[in-house]
Amino acid sequence: MGEHVIACRATRRDNRPCTARALESGYCFAHDPALAAKRRAAYSAGGKGKSNAARAHKRLPADLRDVLCTLLAALDEVHAGTLDPRRAAAMSSLAAAINRIYADSELERRIAALEAKQ
Repeated sequence: MGEHVIACRATRRDNRPCTARALESGYCFAHDPALAAKRRAAYSAGGKGKSNAARAHKRLPADLRDVLCTLLAALDEVHAGTLDPRRAAAMSSLAAAINRIYADSELERRIAALEAKQ
């Protein structure tokens, strides 16, 4: 036999009753006051993978991800006054050189692919 589904006892923003399945508390996940912290964490985690920064990080070559993390940490350290700005400038210069190498190799790869099609 079918199980009787109990609807959430909360009211939605449009003043209609919530029709989502209720948990033991009588509320659904979205309305249960005891789950407010879990909801905030879930919403925050859900948005992180969709941000432009997250998408850019995924497109970054795997061996450059550590470089990016190091540079971001250096930025925070310079801002906090715990890293000499000259050292951070040197790190930035090296990272720019690494970036040029990667960009050049990507360009060469694309050109070779185009030439192979001809």
